[in-house]
Amino acid sequence: MDAIPGADTTCWTPARLIAALAARGNAPAVVTMAGETPIPWAAATIANEAARLAGGLIAAGMARGEPVAIHAPNSPHWIVVRLAVAATGALPLAIDDLSGAHEAEAIIADAGCRWLFASAAHAAAAMPRRDGLRIVLVDEPDAPEGWHALRGADPGPLPELRPDEDALIVATSGTTGAPKLFTLTHANLTANLTGVLAQGLIGPGDRMLVPLPLHHVYPFLVGLMTPFAAGATVVLPEAVTGPQIVQALKSARATIMVGVPRLYVALLAGLQARVAARGRAARMVFGALLEFATSLRRGGIDIGRRLFGSLHAQMAPDLRLMVSGGAKLDPEATWMLEALGWKVASGYGLAETASLFTGNTPGAQRIGSEGRPIAAGTQIRIDAPDVLGIGEILLRGPNVFAGYRNNPEANAAAFTADGWFRTGDLGRLDTDGFLYVTGRSKELIVLGGGKNVMPEEVEEAYGAHPAIKEIAVLERAGALVAVVLPDLAAIRAGGNTRVEDVVRVALTAAAQDLPSYQRLAGYVLAREPLPRTRLGKVQRFRLARLYEELLEGRAPQAPAPLSEEDAALVATPGAREVWEILQARYAGKPLSPEANPALDLGIDSLEWISLALEIEQRTGMRLTEHEMAEMATVRALLRRAAGGAAVVTVPHRSAEELAAEVTRATAPRSPLLWPLRAGGWAAARGIGRVMFDLRATGVENVPREGPFVIVANHVSDLDPGLVAASLPFAAARRLWWSGAVERLFANAVARGFAHTFQVFPVDERMPAQAVAMARAVLERGQGLVWFPESWRSPDGRLQRFLPGIGVVLDGMDDVTVVPAFISGAFEAMPRDARLPRRHPVRIAFGAPVAVRALAVASEDPRMRAEGLAEALHGLVAALVPPEPSGDGTDATGS
Repeated sequence: MDAIPGADTTCWTPARLIAALAARGNAPAVVTMAGETPIPWAAATIANEAARLAGGLIAAGMARGEPVAIHAPNSPHWIVVRLAVAATGALPLAIDDLSGAHEAEAIIADAGCRWLFASAAHAAAAMPRRDGLRIVLVDEPDAPEGWHALRGADPGPLPELRPDEDALIVATSGTTGAPKLFTLTHANLTANLTGVLAQGLIGPGDRMLVPLPLHHVYPFLVGLMTPFAAGATVVLPEAVTGPQIVQALKSARATIMVGVPRLYVALLAGLQARVAARGRAARMVFGALLEFATSLRRGGIDIGRRLFGSLHAQMAPDLRLMVSGGAKLDPEATWMLEALGWKVASGYGLAETASLFTGNTPGAQRIGSEGRPIAAGTQIRIDAPDVLGIGEILLRGPNVFAGYRNNPEANAAAFTADGWFRTGDLGRLDTDGFLYVTGRSKELIVLGGGKNVMPEEVEEAYGAHPAIKEIAVLERAGALVAVVLPDLAAIRAGGNTRVEDVVRVALTAAAQDLPSYQRLAGYVLAREPLPRTRLGKVQRFRLARLYEELLEGRAPQAPAPLSEEDAALVATPGAREVWEILQARYAGKPLSPEANPALDLGIDSLEWISLALEIEQRTGMRLTEHEMAEMATVRALLRRAAGGAAVVTVPHRSAEELAAEVTRATAPRSPLLWPLRAGGWAAARGIGRVMFDLRATGVENVPREGPFVIVANHVSDLDPGLVAASLPFAAARRLWWSGAVERLFANAVARGFAHTFQVFPVDERMPAQAVAMARAVLERGQGLVWFPESWRSPDGRLQRFLPGIGVVLDGMDDVTVVPAFISGAFEAMPRDARLPRRHPVRIAFGAPVAVRALAVASEDPRMRAEGLAEALHGLVAALVPPEPSGDGTDATGS
């Protein structure tokens, strides 16, 4: 294909990028993944499609300089559409694929878009509000409304675009919570692109893995424009889960990866978990080698690639460079990556500076800093520095935007009188010009993925629910968390007594109308009003310590003396034993008869299973979840134990009767049922593939013989069927499951289904029986699937693991554990949905681990159980895909 007419050879306009692609012929410009198979997309094909579409869009009336919205996930189709729209002279406005319909609608309306290029899912959500908006499908190009229908017959001449013309529109959150819009010119982008290319970090032979959403300026410029301009190849992983990123690194033989700090931290955590799973000796050897390599690397000697050669061969045989942006990469993580044998290039910038401003490169690196300016002609000034040289970071240069659209107030605050851009970040410069970012000005919260959060706006959204009396949000470990004061009176007035569950549902419900980055990663419940000033403002500097104290159950306190009445109650048989259990389990917490089990002792709706089991073993008293929920104070529990409250009767059975029930429930099924089971498996597999595009990695990790447990997160009622469907029948037929007695054993049909598909009953009133049944399955050498969170996640996030799985596995050293993480099932059918919807589901099975490698040495059975549960949680957490960074901004101070 000949060079595209209209290509500017002095500025990196879209036409010039398209011409550069066309000149590469059949060489791959993009590689996508299908399982383990890389799929190349020829550069000339992408160029031809983009040029034809650009011509067709111009013919269809797309105007030069008009905003055009793009709302779809990464794909080669997205890239073609993005290049084509920009090549017409229109202004692409790329919207976060995770943005909901209301958020996207607000951005589109604010920009005044007439065109929306969207995925089929986003298009369906936008249909009711499509007045004056032409919607074109990105991911279904051959559909009647797909972009193929708009292509011209042949590539035609493209408009000549000047360097000072606007190239794109960016939407970023402002101080009012409403998106602020601004444009970047071709000259802004070219300044940074030229600066990056001048570093010599990338060339025609490189393959750059880009697991970040391309709507951000950072991955768009560094992860798409840069490799296209350099003649390199872009690799798009099938999904952004840890296993699939590693698969893309390995199968596509990526040489460079573009990421955010949370991605690299997650990869390191997964690596450390794999090492830990091999036992203490392997962990110690790895730690010693890493410390040795780090010390040498600090001295300028790099032996990591030779020292950890097997790691590179297994994970990323060709990867040499990791590029990090969007937030500050912790220096310790940088040192660890460097010690392992990779080069790290990190930097600082904002969307307003076309993503880049400073950078650490292998040739000019000072770990702990954000590097020096990348683009020619750029300057940094520290405004009003203190005695340490720290002040607000001001920037100026050809990569800095001109201002926000139709927002004079924001522009007045964003620029000094002499034209320097105020970043809102605090920092200092060393004598060699390296920039150190030290914090944020005012109260703006910057999350780990670079997202900005104004706390009062988020607090207003969450605090609107009547169950929330007060709430304050803060950043912890790169994520958004909160301190919540429940309104106990309002909760009880609504007929509810389960305080923790009501608060959880309230926060989850409020989060559905918020962008993903404003959703809480955790929260703690307070008993007293939040700390405030005399004028009513929250004292935010006290929140971090308050959160940690509440998370740990508060500092140890001396027990208050019991009243005469309470002392008599505690001395009563039954109540005395329960009091002793509580003293041992919740040592250091404010235990008293009037203490609230949830708010003071941290006993939530999940903890009761472990506590009820211990109480049953010690006293013979059986508690239901309903009873625990009704107990607003410890005193109510003591009175129940002393026989002073109504008792839910559970028929007492002897040990022989219990053993017989366990044997009946877990007896091997007749071979005559195999055809039914095979048919059920085939049906589940078909539904999984057709409706959910079900795909699994690490299936080979599931044993075909011997006892094993698949330990997985729990997000949906679909989880059991999808786990079974993701495995070959030879493995799936060995699986056993636990099922709530009230749901799966209520009638003859349900009991027949449970019997056929190897489900044994779990009665919440008899946790010891559930443990016995699970152990019986394993002792017969069968497989067990266990969801240690116990209940389905209200928001799709991984929850803490209950110690019940630890009780099951305690002492079963030869049992193999396979961690698994299910992603997508929550979106397909969350806990409050009655019917599923189409959504891709991925299941990642981790490396198998023997229980003996995870066992905790302790004389206390509860400590052993909790230690096992915590270790398993770590293995599953290592499979969790990193969350993409945020809202269109691109750096530590964005």
